[in-house]
Amino acid sequence: MHSRPSKGSILHACIIKQQLTISDFEKEVARLKAEITTKDESESQGGRGTSEQNDLLIRMEHELLFLKNELMTLENIDSSLSCDKIEEGAVVVTDQRIFFISTSIESVDVNEVSVFGLSTHAPIYTEMKGKKKGETIQFNGLRYRIIDVY
Repeated sequence: MHSRPSKGSILHACIIKQQLTISDFEKEVARLKAEITTKDESESQGGRGTSEQNDLLIRMEHELLFLKNELMTLENIDSSLSCDKIEEGAVVVTDQRIFFISTSIESVDVNEVSVFGLSTHAPIYTEMKGKKKGETIQFNGLRYRIIDVY
């Protein structure tokens, strides 16, 4: 394995990934709003498609709000704090993968190391919470040995 990525580097990569995801969602919401507006102005279109698009727009706006809240969670993590047990803000190195306890983010690559963003609401977090280096976690038939927590 490559050198251990710093918590600051991991947090920075997660924030950038979240910002890019939010940007993509904002563009899609704007596109959908423009499409709905265009259809509303055209009397030759039936109302059904617009209703489905309105439902999609509402779902996307809710997801966008969720993503922005997740970004705030990331921005509130102090990367200078060291953790000796698994809690929000901890980097957890296991024999299977590296987790960053923060928000649900697909893996990010930091210095050629893949780190998986894990929400405190994820079921596996319930099994991990409070554990320390040297302990093990059982989840979905997999066993994770905790190599390091920082």
